[in-house]
Amino acid sequence: MTPETLLDLFVLSPVGMVAIDDDGQVEVANSSAKRLLHPFSRNGELSPFFDVLAPWVGDLGPRARAFEEPRGVVVDGLPMAIAATQSDGYSVLLSLVKRAPGQFVALVTEATEVAKLEYGTRQLTERLRAIDMSVRDYALYLVNGDGIVISWSTSAERVHQCGAADIVGQSMAVLAPADSGGEAHVQDLLKGALQNGWSEEEGYRLRRDGTPFFATSVVALIENGSESPIYQVITRDLSERRRLEEQLRGGTVSATDDLTGVATRRGFFDVAQAEIARARRYGHPLTVLLVDPDRFRDLNEAHGTVFGDECLRAIAWVCRQESRNTDVIGRVGGEEFAVLLPSTELDGGLVLAERIRERMARHLFPGDYTGVRCTVSVGVAELRESATTVDALLTLAETAVGRAKQAGRNLVVGLDDED
Repeated sequence: MTPETLLDLFVLSPVGMVAIDDDGQVEVANSSAKRLLHPFSRNGELSPFFDVLAPWVGDLGPRARAFEEPRGVVVDGLPMAIAATQSDGYSVLLSLVKRAPGQFVALVTEATEVAKLEYGTRQLTERLRAIDMSVRDYALYLVNGDGIVISWSTSAERVHQCGAADIVGQSMAVLAPADSGGEAHVQDLLKGALQNGWSEEEGYRLRRDGTPFFATSVVALIENGSESPIYQVITRDLSERRRLEEQLRGGTVSATDDLTGVATRRGFFDVAQAEIARARRYGHPLTVLLVDPDRFRDLNEAHGTVFGDECLRAIAWVCRQESRNTDVIGRVGGEEFAVLLPSTELDGGLVLAERIRERMARHLFPGDYTGVRCTVSVGVAELRESATTVDALLTLAETAVGRAKQAGRNLVVGLDDED
């Protein structure tokens, strides 16, 4: 390489280069070094080099002078940063090379974007760990394309009462009772997730000691590269809710509304209060919808009570069709229906409410009622410190329904914390 080429390399290189002696006096620095080190320098001065950088690498000079080899790397990729916050600042990586006795070259490269990515990765890892620690009744784990468990979280250990050493490497089929379909059923779930992005089912799962618990499980495809696909499995323990539902069905209270097939007011309140207590205990969101048909009395007078009953059955059917298996639906008034959405924030409740409203607006009634419409107004409220009971949540939702009626009906209105 000719001297001219070396000079061009020194001048044009995007890597900062600074030639210094063992006292830190700068002999020469290229333009990249001056640019990269300007935020650390004293009015642009880089000499004496070790003193200028002392606030960030105070031992750089002593380390250089203590380096006994005639040549070699003194430090490699030492990070230096100036930052208002960890996620927003300026960073470089500094290396110091001894090229001859008493002569050193400092190499500087920009690392701001790398530092931001590293910070973002740390933050995401911490948040995911916090989520995993907080979801008390959810089990999260990963399986490969064969249904073999490849990652087991703290939440999964808590729900299944089974450590990672006991389950990683085994089929997820061992987490379900023997009569659940075994490996064939696991493959059906994975096939559905591969084709549609996700699959869902309700059924029994097992704890480590073989105790069954009722749960809903979602299998979601999260990676489908050249190798085996990876699936996230999310299992929610519904054993407490199942116990309440079985208690209701057992006859201790009237659980089901004869006309619509959804829970009675008493049945809804019993299950909903348990869900609210769970949400408050674990800090989970929870939202309630109140669905009220518009001008229901006028419809009854115009078309008769038989049509009124058809309207109520239609509303209940639409609510069931649009809701998740984990949601709780009840007839809480003469013509009012409530839908309780566990682990759902206000925005999610508004989305479901709009689906129910829109579907009822285009619902077709058979026979003599062709062309008649029954629209609904829906109020949405989220669990908050000032509303921690079923009655309080329904009162908020009723206020939202009132605003929807005043605004013209056939609308969805939500109440946030400011209302």
